[in-house]
Amino acid sequence: MTSDLPDPSDPSDERLERVVRRAVRAELERLGVRLFWTLIAVLGLFWGVFLVTSGVNGRGAVAVGFVVLGVAMFAAAIRTLLLKWDLPPYRPESGLSS
Repeated sequence: MTSDLPDPSDPSDERLERVVRRAVRAELERLGVRLFWTLIAVLGLFWGVFLVTSGVNGRGAVAVGFVVLGVAMFAAAIRTLLLKWDLPPYRPESGLSS
């Protein structure tokens, strides 16, 4: 009686398993990097909003500096999110991210 199950010692299955494991490891590493930069960007967004609101409620040159710094921090955080998640306008032309 023969079994319909594939032979576990088949070299093509072992190569495929290595390729799949390598791809999964690469994607998990990429996800970890993206989540780290997302956390940093979210902190930048909150600090940017905080600086803008502090500047709007203040007076003088220091208040203007807070607003300018807050807007710059907010813009940098948005740009970081767009870059790390391959969102437009930073999506690669090939459609595949590296």
